[in-house]
Amino acid sequence: MSYSSAARTNLTSYDVRIGNYKLGEGKFRVCLEGTFVGGNRNGQEAACKRFKPMFRAMEQEYFEKDFEIADRAIQCAENWNSFCAQGKEILISRGTLHRSRSGIQYLVEPLIRDYEKFTSNSGWIGDTSDWRVQCMEAFTHYTYEESGGELIVCDIQGRYRYNRFNTSKSRFELGDPAICSRRRLYGPTDLGEKGIDSFFANHECNQFCEYHWDRPQMPTQWFERTHGTSMISSRLSGHLYLSSRTIFRGAYANAIAEAIDEDEDDYW
Repeated sequence: MSYSSAARTNLTSYDVRIGNYKLGEGKFRVCLEGTFVGGNRNGQEAACKRFKPMFRAMEQEYFEKDFEIADRAIQCAENWNSFCAQGKEILISRGTLHRSRSGIQYLVEPLIRDYEKFTSNSGWIGDTSDWRVQCMEAFTHYTYEESGGELIVCDIQGRYRYNRFNTSKSRFELGDPAICSRRRLYGPTDLGEKGIDSFFANHECNQFCEYHWDRPQMPTQWFERTHGTSMISSRLSGHLYLSSRTIFRGAYANAIAEAIDEDEDDYW
Protein backbone atom coordinates (compact mmCIF):
# COMPACT_ATOMS: atom_id res chain seq x y z
CA MET A 1 0.00 0.00 0.00
CA SER A 2 1.05 3.61 -0.38
CA TYR A 3 2.37 5.55 2.63
CA SER A 4 -0.06 6.01 5.52
CA SER A 5 0.47 7.93 8.72
CA ALA A 6 -1.35 5.09 10.55
CA ALA A 7 1.03 2.36 9.35
CA ARG A 8 3.90 1.10 11.52
CA THR A 9 6.25 -0.34 8.92
CA ASN A 10 9.80 -1.60 8.59
CA LEU A 11 10.70 1.71 6.91
CA THR A 12 13.92 1.29 4.89
CA SER A 13 15.12 -1.80 6.78
CA TYR A 14 15.04 -4.62 4.23
CA ASP A 15 17.15 -7.21 6.03
CA VAL A 16 16.72 -8.96 9.35
CA ARG A 17 18.77 -11.33 11.50
CA ILE A 18 16.45 -14.00 12.90
CA GLY A 19 17.29 -15.50 16.28
CA ASN A 20 16.22 -18.70 18.02
CA TYR A 21 14.36 -17.19 20.98
CA LYS A 22 10.63 -17.88 20.76
CA LEU A 23 8.54 -14.79 21.57
CA GLY A 24 5.22 -16.59 21.28
CA GLU A 25 3.43 -19.53 19.73
CA GLY A 26 -0.10 -20.13 18.50
CA LYS A 27 -1.73 -23.16 16.92
CA PHE A 28 -0.55 -22.29 13.41
CA ARG A 29 2.46 -20.00 13.78
CA VAL A 30 5.60 -19.40 15.81
CA CYS A 31 7.10 -15.96 16.42
CA LEU A 32 10.87 -15.64 16.84
CA GLU A 33 12.94 -12.68 17.93
CA GLY A 34 14.91 -10.82 15.29
CA THR A 35 17.02 -7.72 14.76
CA PHE A 36 16.76 -5.37 11.81
CA VAL A 37 19.99 -4.95 9.85
CA GLY A 38 20.52 -1.64 8.05
CA GLY A 39 18.05 1.12 7.21
CA ASN A 40 16.04 3.29 9.58
CA ARG A 41 15.38 0.44 12.02
CA ASN A 42 18.96 -0.85 12.15
CA GLY A 43 19.51 -2.64 15.46
CA GLN A 44 15.86 -2.47 16.49
CA GLU A 45 13.92 -5.56 17.61
CA ALA A 46 11.77 -7.42 15.08
CA ALA A 47 9.00 -10.02 15.38
CA CYS A 48 9.51 -12.81 12.82
CA LYS A 49 6.45 -15.01 12.27
CA ARG A 50 6.50 -18.30 10.42
CA PHE A 51 4.05 -21.14 9.98
CA LYS A 52 4.64 -24.47 11.63
CA PRO A 53 5.78 -27.14 9.14
CA MET A 54 2.41 -28.94 9.01
CA PHE A 55 0.65 -25.70 8.01
CA ARG A 56 3.30 -24.29 5.67
CA ALA A 57 1.40 -25.30 2.50
CA MET A 58 -1.17 -22.58 3.16
CA GLU A 59 1.25 -19.83 4.18
CA GLN A 60 1.04 -17.87 0.92
CA GLU A 61 -2.75 -17.50 1.13
CA TYR A 62 -2.55 -16.60 4.82
CA PHE A 63 0.21 -14.04 4.33
CA GLU A 64 -1.73 -12.42 1.46
CA LYS A 65 -4.79 -12.13 3.72
CA ASP A 66 -2.57 -10.69 6.48
CA PHE A 67 -1.62 -7.85 4.12
CA GLU A 68 -5.22 -7.27 2.99
CA ILE A 69 -6.39 -7.11 6.61
CA ALA A 70 -3.54 -4.79 7.62
CA ASP A 71 -4.15 -2.44 4.69
CA ARG A 72 -7.89 -2.13 5.37
CA ALA A 73 -7.34 -1.74 9.12
CA ILE A 74 -4.71 0.95 8.50
CA GLN A 75 -7.16 2.81 6.28
CA CYS A 76 -9.73 2.75 9.09
CA ALA A 77 -7.10 3.87 11.63
CA GLU A 78 -6.03 6.76 9.43
CA ASN A 79 -9.63 7.98 9.28
CA TRP A 80 -10.00 7.52 13.06
CA ASN A 81 -6.81 9.51 13.66
CA SER A 82 -8.23 12.45 11.71
CA PHE A 83 -10.83 13.19 14.41
CA CYS A 84 -9.95 11.31 17.62
CA ALA A 85 -8.76 13.05 20.77
CA GLN A 86 -5.05 13.79 21.01
CA GLY A 87 -3.10 10.83 22.33
CA LYS A 88 -5.71 8.33 21.13
CA GLU A 89 -4.21 7.85 17.66
CA ILE A 90 -3.62 4.34 16.33
CA LEU A 91 -0.67 2.85 14.44
CA ILE A 92 -1.02 -0.64 12.96
CA SER A 93 1.95 -2.81 12.04
CA ARG A 94 2.42 -3.80 8.42
CA GLY A 95 5.37 -6.07 7.85
CA THR A 96 7.24 -7.47 4.88
CA LEU A 97 8.03 -11.02 3.81
CA HIS A 98 11.56 -12.36 4.22
CA ARG A 99 12.94 -15.76 3.23
CA SER A 100 15.68 -17.32 5.35
CA ARG A 101 18.70 -19.07 3.89
CA SER A 102 16.95 -22.38 4.59
CA GLY A 103 13.99 -21.25 2.47
CA ILE A 104 11.49 -20.61 5.30
CA GLN A 105 9.28 -17.58 4.75
CA TYR A 106 8.78 -15.11 7.61
CA LEU A 107 6.49 -12.16 8.07
CA VAL A 108 8.70 -9.56 9.76
CA GLU A 109 7.36 -6.56 11.70
CA PRO A 110 8.66 -4.14 14.34
CA LEU A 111 8.35 -5.87 17.72
CA ILE A 112 5.66 -4.67 20.12
CA ARG A 113 6.66 -5.16 23.75
CA ASP A 114 4.23 -5.24 26.70
CA TYR A 115 1.65 -6.77 24.38
CA GLU A 116 -1.92 -7.15 25.60
CA LYS A 117 -5.28 -8.06 24.14
CA PHE A 118 -8.16 -5.58 24.19
CA THR A 119 -10.80 -7.53 22.21
CA SER A 120 -11.05 -10.78 20.23
CA ASN A 121 -12.98 -11.61 17.05
CA SER A 122 -15.62 -13.76 18.80
CA GLY A 123 -17.23 -11.00 20.88
CA TRP A 124 -14.90 -11.10 23.89
CA ILE A 125 -14.02 -7.64 25.25
CA GLY A 126 -11.46 -6.99 27.98
CA ASP A 127 -11.90 -5.06 31.22
CA THR A 128 -14.29 -2.27 30.25
CA SER A 129 -13.34 -0.25 33.32
CA ASP A 130 -10.00 0.35 31.55
CA TRP A 131 -10.20 3.43 29.29
CA ARG A 132 -7.84 1.79 26.81
CA VAL A 133 -10.26 -1.11 26.30
CA GLN A 134 -13.12 1.37 25.94
CA CYS A 135 -11.16 3.30 23.32
CA MET A 136 -10.33 0.19 21.30
CA GLU A 137 -13.87 -1.16 21.32
CA ALA A 138 -15.03 2.31 20.24
CA PHE A 139 -12.56 2.07 17.35
CA THR A 140 -14.18 -1.21 16.33
CA HIS A 141 -17.60 0.46 16.50
CA TYR A 142 -16.26 3.31 14.36
CA THR A 143 -15.07 0.89 11.68
CA TYR A 144 -18.64 -0.39 11.36
CA GLU A 145 -19.83 3.18 10.83
CA GLU A 146 -16.95 4.03 8.50
CA SER A 147 -17.64 1.01 6.29
CA GLY A 148 -21.38 1.58 6.06
CA GLY A 149 -22.02 -1.51 8.18
CA GLU A 150 -20.01 -3.81 5.92
CA LEU A 151 -17.26 -4.79 8.38
CA ILE A 152 -15.57 -4.33 11.73
CA VAL A 153 -11.86 -4.30 12.59
CA CYS A 154 -11.59 -6.47 15.70
CA ASP A 155 -9.23 -8.79 17.58
CA ILE A 156 -7.51 -5.63 18.78
CA GLN A 157 -4.14 -6.29 20.42
CA GLY A 158 -0.93 -4.41 21.08
CA ARG A 159 -0.06 -1.71 23.59
CA TYR A 160 -0.68 1.89 24.54
CA ARG A 161 2.66 3.68 24.27
CA TYR A 162 2.66 6.56 26.71
CA ASN A 163 5.15 9.35 25.98
CA ARG A 164 5.81 11.05 29.31
CA PHE A 165 7.91 13.76 27.67
CA ASN A 166 5.26 14.73 25.13
CA THR A 167 1.85 13.25 25.92
CA SER A 168 0.49 14.44 22.56
CA LYS A 169 2.72 11.77 20.97
CA SER A 170 1.25 8.95 23.07
CA ARG A 171 -0.53 6.39 20.88
CA PHE A 172 -1.81 2.86 20.43
CA GLU A 173 0.50 0.48 18.57
CA LEU A 174 -1.41 -2.54 17.31
CA GLY A 175 -0.66 -5.73 15.41
CA ASP A 176 -2.46 -8.74 13.93
CA PRO A 177 -6.03 -7.38 13.82
CA ALA A 178 -8.85 -9.39 12.29
CA ILE A 179 -11.72 -8.16 10.14
CA CYS A 180 -15.23 -9.59 10.21
CA SER A 181 -17.12 -8.69 7.04
CA ARG A 182 -20.58 -9.38 5.66
CA ARG A 183 -19.16 -11.07 2.55
CA ARG A 184 -16.37 -12.86 4.45
CA LEU A 185 -13.54 -11.37 2.41
CA TYR A 186 -10.74 -11.57 4.96
CA GLY A 187 -9.81 -15.18 5.46
CA PRO A 188 -10.28 -17.70 8.28
CA THR A 189 -10.34 -15.14 11.12
CA ASP A 190 -13.24 -13.36 9.38
CA LEU A 191 -16.29 -14.66 11.27
CA GLY A 192 -18.65 -12.93 8.87
CA GLU A 193 -21.94 -11.33 9.80
CA LYS A 194 -22.07 -13.35 12.99
CA GLY A 195 -18.70 -11.97 14.04
CA ILE A 196 -20.06 -8.44 13.59
CA ASP A 197 -23.23 -9.35 15.50
CA SER A 198 -21.28 -10.96 18.34
CA PHE A 199 -19.16 -7.85 18.90
CA PHE A 200 -22.21 -5.64 19.19
CA ALA A 201 -23.92 -8.12 21.50
CA ASN A 202 -21.18 -7.25 24.03
CA HIS A 203 -20.32 -3.65 23.18
CA GLU A 204 -21.88 -0.85 25.20
CA CYS A 205 -21.24 2.60 23.78
CA ASN A 206 -18.87 4.63 25.93
CA GLN A 207 -17.18 8.03 26.12
CA PHE A 208 -15.25 7.40 22.89
CA CYS A 209 -18.27 6.49 20.74
CA GLU A 210 -20.36 9.10 18.95
CA TYR A 211 -24.13 9.04 19.32
CA HIS A 212 -24.82 9.03 15.57
CA TRP A 213 -22.75 5.91 14.82
CA ASP A 214 -24.94 3.11 13.49
CA ARG A 215 -25.09 -0.36 15.05
CA PRO A 216 -27.10 -3.56 14.41
CA GLN A 217 -30.46 -3.92 16.08
CA MET A 218 -30.85 -6.71 18.66
CA PRO A 219 -27.47 -8.43 18.01
CA THR A 220 -26.83 -12.02 19.13
CA GLN A 221 -23.77 -13.73 20.62
CA TRP A 222 -23.14 -16.54 18.13
CA PHE A 223 -19.85 -17.93 19.46
CA GLU A 224 -18.24 -18.90 22.71
CA ARG A 225 -16.50 -15.73 23.89
CA THR A 226 -12.79 -16.52 23.84
CA HIS A 227 -9.72 -14.41 24.54
CA GLY A 228 -7.85 -16.10 21.69
CA THR A 229 -8.24 -15.54 17.96
CA SER A 230 -10.89 -17.80 16.42
CA MET A 231 -10.62 -19.25 12.92
CA ILE A 232 -13.20 -21.15 10.92
CA SER A 233 -13.00 -23.10 7.67
CA SER A 234 -14.26 -21.61 4.42
CA ARG A 235 -16.49 -24.68 3.98
CA LEU A 236 -18.65 -23.34 6.83
CA SER A 237 -18.96 -19.82 5.41
CA GLY A 238 -22.66 -20.30 4.72
CA HIS A 239 -23.28 -20.76 8.44
CA LEU A 240 -21.79 -17.34 9.18
CA TYR A 241 -24.62 -15.40 7.53
CA LEU A 242 -27.41 -14.18 9.78
CA SER A 243 -29.88 -16.07 7.59
CA SER A 244 -28.41 -19.26 9.12
CA ARG A 245 -29.50 -19.95 12.69
CA THR A 246 -26.39 -22.02 13.50
CA ILE A 247 -24.94 -21.01 16.86
CA PHE A 248 -21.28 -21.96 17.29
CA ARG A 249 -21.68 -23.09 20.86
CA GLY A 250 -22.41 -26.44 22.43
CA ALA A 251 -22.42 -29.17 19.77
CA TYR A 252 -21.25 -26.75 17.05
CA ALA A 253 -18.33 -25.37 19.09
CA ASN A 254 -15.97 -28.01 17.68
CA ALA A 255 -16.29 -26.44 14.24
CA ILE A 256 -14.30 -23.50 15.51
CA ALA A 257 -12.49 -24.78 18.60
CA GLU A 258 -9.81 -26.61 16.64
CA ALA A 259 -8.65 -23.35 15.13
CA ILE A 260 -8.63 -21.22 18.26
CA ASP A 261 -5.24 -19.83 19.20
CA GLU A 262 -5.18 -20.94 22.83
CA ASP A 263 -1.78 -19.46 23.67
CA GLU A 264 -2.32 -16.25 25.59
CA ASP A 265 1.40 -15.41 25.59
CA ASP A 266 1.59 -13.83 22.16
CA TYR A 267 4.05 -10.93 22.17
CA TRP A 268 4.07 -9.89 18.55
